[in-house]
Order: sequence, then C-alpha cells, then structure tokens
Amino acid sequence: MSTNRKIKEEIITMLIDHSRIIYSVISDMGVYYTGWSEDYESNKKSLEKKKNKMQLSEEEADEIKIKLIQNFAEAGAQGLGNYMALILRMDNVINYPLEFVDMLPNIKLEGKSFKDIQKRYIKLINKILEMADVLKKTIKNLRDNPKAVFENTTEIHEIENEIDMIYRQFLEYLYSNNDFDIRMILRIRDSIVLLENLADRIHDLTDQIRVLIYS
Repeated sequence: MSTNRKIKEEIITMLIDHSRIIYSVISDMGVYYTGWSEDYESNKKSLEKKKNKMQLSEEEADEIKIKLIQNFAEAGAQGLGNYMALILRMDNVINYPLEFVDMLPNIKLEGKSFKDIQKRYIKLINKILEMADVLKKTIKNLRDNPKAVFENTTEIHEIENEIDMIYRQFLEYLYSNNDFDIRMILRIRDSIVLLENLADRIHDLTDQIRVLIYS
C-alpha cells in the first residue's frame, strides 16, 4: 500500500469518528429539547448534565480535528487537502446544537400556542437528526462503499429541502401568531434560525464530499 493511500485511509477513519460525534451531539440536542419542553425547571439538573456531555463531545471532536491536521501536516502527503477542508467544515457543525441548547432556557411559553410550537420544533429537530444520520453513513461509505456516496449526498440534499419548507412554515406561523410578544417571537426565531443554519452546514458538507469522490 502506498504512503498516500495509507494516510488517506487513516484520515477517513478519523472522519468517521468525527461524524459519529456530530450525530451524538445532535441526538443529545434532541434529548435536551425534549426535557426542556416537558418542564425545564424540573429537569434542570439532568439538562445541565446533558449540556456538559455535549460540550465534552465537542472537545473530543476538536481533538480529532487537531490530530488529523497535525498528522496530515507531518506526513506532507500530496492531494489530500480536500480532506482537511472537510474536517474543518465538519468541526463547525457542532457549534450550532450547543448554541441552540444555550438559547432554549430563555424561551418561556405555555398553553395551546406552546403545544403548537413544540410540534414544529420536533418536526425540525427530527429532520436534522435524520440528516445527521445520513451524513454519518455517507462518511462511512467513503471507506466502505464509495459508489453509494453520491446517493447519500443526494438524500441529504432532499432532506435539506424538506427542512427549508418546515422552517419557512414555522416562521410564517410565528409571525402571524398574536399570542406572543415581540421579544418571545425574536427569541424563537433566533433559535430556529440556528437549526436551519445547522441543516445548511450539514448540506454544505455534501459539496466537499462530492469533491472527494470525484478527485
């Protein structure tokens, strides 16, 4: 096996580990959201633990990124710069779930409107989790089944289109609802913008992944 090929396989293995962390953090974000929506005050301690777990996962992902970049720089392998670009973009994805859970405690709602909002949040979060699952599969297929990668990235693109539609409907509902004051509208809006940006960042990864399979 050539040195370049060996380095490439090592890099992909590290990317697979990183993609698993991304999925784990987004999954934890969903669990945090559920605890918050049920009763933030009652679940405060467990939510803090969940948030700490997410932060530890972020540190673990950062370690993988640093190790990967250092290994690549030390090896001086040619033609693997696109893998470095991918890990940097992947690393950026993890910031959004952490910002989202930071924002949730500042949103205080109750009554029928809260139930409507909950349904819309859940719809958005579940689709993002689905997207993260396909991303994990896509990165694994870079090693195990390169021919399936294009189909995987196409699936991510299709899910992103669904998320865009859910996001626009959520905004329309928010702006046309008279039950919320302007401050609460802005807080909810900012939180779903984070979720939409998270989906966008995952979708952006597909462009970089396609560069890898065609290079």
